[in-house]
Amino acid sequence: MVRENQFVLGTFGQIQAYSTSTKKGNETLTMAYQRIHEIENKMSVAIEGSDVDRINKKAGIEPVEISQETLGVIQEGLEYYQMTEGAFNIGLGRLIDLWGISIESAVAPTTKPPSEEEIQLAKAHIDLQQLEINNGQVFIKDSGMTIDLGGIAKGYAVDEAVRVLKEAGVESGFVNLGGDIYVLGPKPDGTLWKMGVQNPELGATNVIIKIELANRSIVTSGDYQRYFIDEETNQRYHHILDPETGYPTDNELTSVTIISNTSIEGDVWSTAIFIMGLEEGLETLETLPDVEGILVTKDKKVYTTSGISNEIELLDTSFTLAN
Repeated sequence: MVRENQFVLGTFGQIQAYSTSTKKGNETLTMAYQRIHEIENKMSVAIEGSDVDRINKKAGIEPVEISQETLGVIQEGLEYYQMTEGAFNIGLGRLIDLWGISIESAVAPTTKPPSEEEIQLAKAHIDLQQLEINNGQVFIKDSGMTIDLGGIAKGYAVDEAVRVLKEAGVESGFVNLGGDIYVLGPKPDGTLWKMGVQNPELGATNVIIKIELANRSIVTSGDYQRYFIDEETNQRYHHILDPETGYPTDNELTSVTIISNTSIEGDVWSTAIFIMGLEEGLETLETLPDVEGILVTKDKKVYTTSGISNEIELLDTSFTLAN
């Protein structure tokens, strides 16, 4: 068994694999991380000269030729925009910058929320109709708009790292990029991977639900992961922004965990379902093939999709299974 931790995509990365030798295992991990860094260098909004950085800098000026890979992820983002009826939007760069609850740190420095006027102004520049793709070139027609692939690139990077492991002959292991996790195969002894859903209450570190998985992705989005507290009102603002309001999503949910065949699906749907809310979220999940969800509400109830209701184990009795 070999493992390596690295700071990638603004988060803590951990890859573990079982290999025929330590040397071959470590070489495979190096290749997997190289692949993740390649993706980061193309798709990070924060890296000077990345595809996304160049597209944003030329907004309203001219189309930009980018790599086929980034183009593919942008196109997937546009498809998910349609599938989620706008809940998942790669065009929120302006709003994300305005709120400043950055992926670069787990908890942003204590600060003040933007004004209503600033939010409405930023919201006027999130229309994906302004994003044009022609012959491998991307053009944002609106000079006030920026794109941000933060909600999809991490999942894509997990899937690509898993592909590298598989191609190198790894049959068992996992890739974890800041909570976007894919477990590859069962463990070498044939047992499934035991995965947990974290207690979403602030300051809690325990696991509330256990589920056993193999060859599946598990991704959680929650309001407890990145946030700031307004020093004047003591109100907490988290990082999952609702494109409809321009504010952090405010509904009955506190965390959404998605179990799916790919991490890119988990990345997108965990965000979109969180924004949709409990009822619409559960209804939507039941229509998606091979996608399951565990939704935790602020009143400590746990809802699951029908496909995994018998597979989860509740570990914390202060929470109740609602369905």
